[in-house]
Amino acid sequence: MTTARTAQAPISESPLKLTSWKAIANYFDCDERTAKRWERERGLPVHRMPGERRSGVFAYISELDSWLQVGVQERDLRSEALAGEQEAEECNPLSHAIESRVGIGGQTSLISGWVPSITRSASRRWPLWIATSAAILLVAATLLMIRGSRHASLESSGVRTSSSVLRHVPPPGAEELYLRGRYFWNLRTADSLSKAMDAYTQAIVKDPSYAEAYAGLAESYDLLPQFAHADLADSLTRAKNAADRAIELNPNLAAAHRAKGFALFFGDWDILGSDAEFQRALTLDPNSADTHQWYASTLLNRLEGAECMRQIDEALRLSPTSASIAADAALMHAEFGDDLNASMRRLQELEQTQPALLTPSDFLKEIYFAQGDYPAYLAELRRIASITHHSDDIAMASNAGSGWARAGKTGLLEARIEVLRAAFKQGTESGYALGQSYLLVGRPQEALSCFRASLDKHFILLMSMQDCEWAKKLAKDPGYAMLFDQIRERIHGGHTAHPPFAPISLQLPQ
Repeated sequence: MTTARTAQAPISESPLKLTSWKAIANYFDCDERTAKRWERERGLPVHRMPGERRSGVFAYISELDSWLQVGVQERDLRSEALAGEQEAEECNPLSHAIESRVGIGGQTSLISGWVPSITRSASRRWPLWIATSAAILLVAATLLMIRGSRHASLESSGVRTSSSVLRHVPPPGAEELYLRGRYFWNLRTADSLSKAMDAYTQAIVKDPSYAEAYAGLAESYDLLPQFAHADLADSLTRAKNAADRAIELNPNLAAAHRAKGFALFFGDWDILGSDAEFQRALTLDPNSADTHQWYASTLLNRLEGAECMRQIDEALRLSPTSASIAADAALMHAEFGDDLNASMRRLQELEQTQPALLTPSDFLKEIYFAQGDYPAYLAELRRIASITHHSDDIAMASNAGSGWARAGKTGLLEARIEVLRAAFKQGTESGYALGQSYLLVGRPQEALSCFRASLDKHFILLMSMQDCEWAKKLAKDPGYAMLFDQIRERIHGGHTAHPPFAPISLQLPQ
């Protein structure tokens, strides 16, 4: 998700969603053991990601509040009344949710005149069901007060939590489909993205007002060009449409703004519009590793090195176990002046530990080609073909290898042109890589025709092409001068940085 192709991240916590037992327990001011028991014994609405037996959990704040209100209206009174005296003391929510706020002797309590009598001696002086009922009503009132103060805090920080957003609960089955989509989306393969889109679409059919499902669909379309050789313009147009629908349903959904910002940049070259969407997403959810990562990918292609590395480092801090973020971080640090060898070692390690992830091999392929290390380049082509099983990648690995064996560099480049030309005719190659290959065999006018075709498709690497040494040498040619002018005109409301040296993956071998 960083150059010609595009990222991975886990579900991130938002003001409307809690993504761990610790966060859920903190929301109720109790310990994790108590929160887990409430799920087991009282139906606390906690959800799990599919795919693993001991997967992570998350909960929607709106559902937690609804559960609490139902509890006040008698859901637990009968079971509590039948429990023994010891169970009443052990399960009493006051002992966990209130005790931290109320001194043992009641000295710091807002209701210190009677809390101790309930928590310590109610079973001796009152019938058990009266003590239990009073306890539940007290914890409900206190927790609702806490909820209100936290929602007010969100409002004051610029995040609106309208009742319509908080109360939206998907119908049975819709949320499970959404989670299935999220699981497959994170796998980052052509097949998994197809399954993710199918799951999101089914969720939308069940619940046409499910903003999160529309946002997930938008993010899937965003990744299709990179991981499934899909048409860039068509995919990103669909991504914008789905993101707009999600924003219409929930203007405060960070994932929707992130998905739209990505599509605006890579599809329309709309820098100002993209920046505005990413800034909105970060305001709504500053701790989203996904947003920091995807924003960094736009900054990479604008050659904004310092801010790019700041954003990707923040993404890695927030989600240090994400292989996709680690791969992007290694590439970005390699591109903007860090130790290239160290970055390449990190990518090689990811290849070994995450063999199904495309991006490490894709990034290494570009670096090896720019360095003229053709044996290593060919090895990455074979690895990519084994991951994607796409006909273009299989043909490139096979033909380039044969060309290298037959005539070295010349044979490899001729074979590369043959494969890219066929893909260009089929619409799965933008023309950019084909144009580079024509330049390398001394055919600049044929290359110019390919670059013009690539511009019609808004291929993102053209945005910074003029900063490459190989392109600067062509600037005196009238046709290339006109091309560079058209590229600058195509960029909406922004600019690219002009560093002394373009990133290594944009260079061509000598």
